[in-house]
Amino acid sequence: DHLLSRLPGVGSEYQVLLNQFEGKEKFTLRVERAHTAEITGDLQTAGTIKSLIKHKVFVTPEVELVDYGSLPRSERKTKRVTDVR
Repeated sequence: DHLLSRLPGVGSEYQVLLNQFEGKEKFTLRVERAHTAEITGDLQTAGTIKSLIKHKVFVTPEVELVDYGSLPRSERKTKRVTDVR
């Protein structure tokens, strides 16, 4: 949350998905783009997020930017992490 809140073009909602694919653990980060952000900037924004996460927590996520309002709102205790490993 701390890393994402500082980035332009990124909304306040995100989800972490942990699963396995072909015997390897996979970390996917779904992030809402800001309501004013253009889809054309997704590739650059995703690259920035991937780099920040990799350098701060030493894990490289797959990053998916999704439309504003498509993720559950963080009312009280939203479940942000889904672990299906």
